[in-house]
Amino acid sequence: MKSIVLALSAVLSLLSETSSEKPNSENNRTAGLFVALPLSPTITVVGQSAGPTPFIANLQLSASDPTMVKSVGFTITPKPGSITRPVSVTYTADYLQNRGYFDLQTGAITLPVFGLYANYSNTVTVNSCFFDDSSEQDMVTVSTGVFTDLCGYSDPTVNQARTSDTTLSYDYILLKSNCGNDQSPVIIDTDGTVRWVGTAGLNAYASIFFRNSIYIASPPPSSSNITGITRMELDGTFTFVKDYSDIGVTWSGHHNYDPGKQGILIEVNTSAWTESVIFEIDTSGNILNTWNLAQIISDAMTAGGDDPSQFVHPAPNDWFHNNAASYRASDDSLIVSSRENFVIALDYSTGAIKWILGDPTKQWYQFPSLRRYALTLGTNSLPPIGQHAVSITSDDDLLLFDDGQNSLDHSPPGASRSYSAPRKYQLDLTNNVATEVWNYPNGESLYSGFCSSVYEDGPLNYLIDYAVADGGSTAILIGLNSTGATDFNYQYGAGTACGFAWNAIPIHLENLLFTGPTTTAFQITSITGHQSETQISISFPAVKGNTYRLEYKTNLTDTNWLMLTDYISDCSGLTTLTDSTATGQTHRFYRIRLLTP
Repeated sequence: MKSIVLALSAVLSLLSETSSEKPNSENNRTAGLFVALPLSPTITVVGQSAGPTPFIANLQLSASDPTMVKSVGFTITPKPGSITRPVSVTYTADYLQNRGYFDLQTGAITLPVFGLYANYSNTVTVNSCFFDDSSEQDMVTVSTGVFTDLCGYSDPTVNQARTSDTTLSYDYILLKSNCGNDQSPVIIDTDGTVRWVGTAGLNAYASIFFRNSIYIASPPPSSSNITGITRMELDGTFTFVKDYSDIGVTWSGHHNYDPGKQGILIEVNTSAWTESVIFEIDTSGNILNTWNLAQIISDAMTAGGDDPSQFVHPAPNDWFHNNAASYRASDDSLIVSSRENFVIALDYSTGAIKWILGDPTKQWYQFPSLRRYALTLGTNSLPPIGQHAVSITSDDDLLLFDDGQNSLDHSPPGASRSYSAPRKYQLDLTNNVATEVWNYPNGESLYSGFCSSVYEDGPLNYLIDYAVADGGSTAILIGLNSTGATDFNYQYGAGTACGFAWNAIPIHLENLLFTGPTTTAFQITSITGHQSETQISISFPAVKGNTYRLEYKTNLTDTNWLMLTDYISDCSGLTTLTDSTATGQTHRFYRIRLLTP
């Protein structure tokens, strides 16, 4: 399926002779000189090798002109009958060079392919783009080995198979696992098929898919204590990032890792406090912010005239049990889930308490200093109890999994329920009211008292994980589309308490773009031109098939951005758009907006 363009140029030279012969004499001839220009650049698949798991392979490629390579990627054809969008990845040339996968001198390229089906002859399309705007595709078969599944991810009970509905906004699921197979975490597709497992030999609850890599709690190389963090690439390589034991961290992964304002929110244990300290770290593991909920709540209680020692207790007491956190951009808040007590909102910058949402029959409500922050529940609304997986939805509401489990550490312990349910709350912070606007009681038929999660992907597209249903013997995954219909329902005989999938979140492996130092993902990388020139060139990395809009403002204080052009990318990699309307302008501000992925 390779497309090669051959360019020819014909230069005609008329030769005239002085002759008395007839004009049609063979001595009167027209000679044609044909000059073949160089072929367009090409990339050839020359070999392949197995990766560290059956879900990963490496293709060996050869570029005819390495300097012309813009990007190289792959697409894995789904199995017959599947409607999942294919795993599709693009690596820019500078990314491959930076990772040591592209030799500019020899043209040798290693193309990591991940997300393959195990024990299957996979059809993989290699997609290559070049700086002369040409492109090509090569199809190759990649046969993979058997996956040794020690935890039962490959054998769900299918209560409902994935429907033919193509509107479900996600096709891949990260299972945050700790089942004892040293392959944490696990990625499955919405057909229930395993497509990737961890390669760093780790067995940890806390992990996150963040900026095309997986970050997971881990011990440093010289210790068995989980006090650090490791980054795993989807190509199977991994790097230990940071150890926090020198600042008193005793466990770097007691619960979830969540996306924050700038980096990753990680919940840690310290020598002084159990499950009540949150760090925000960057991709190099550097600490950007710290929130000590023990200190924050103690200060608020003292300021309100209460004795914090009656509520806040030092390690090893699990008085708070922080299991998730989320950033709310609309009011610059950090939202924190305390399973033992409530959901609490903090000012991101100062750490000051903004509001509390929880069961008023628990101990926290007995203290006036904390009760003053309580939100009132709206009509037909229940408070969250023992909640997990707090997040902010596309409509700026609070989403969480309401386990229904009362407090294990405080007295009074509050109410309990006989079922668990995802709930979404609209927050009216002007009137201090939280109103339940969506829930999924599922007939009040399932109780999952610990762990578990619910997340929204596209608007009203949900993934629900009952981590310990049926007394902990079963894990159940349910996908709901925007109409509220069930798109799949898989049940696993986990038998490992929360270990099988204590938390599950939708992720996207379609149209991934891996960029290097000179093509940072989805931001303008350069603007060239001058007010005396007829046009300005704006460059940015684009993904094939996406629609982008180039917009501008004359002044940043202007109310609206003005559209210059829409662009549908037909080849992933660095793209340049031009503004020919800026002649004579002394300044202009630009932005690129992704319209349709």
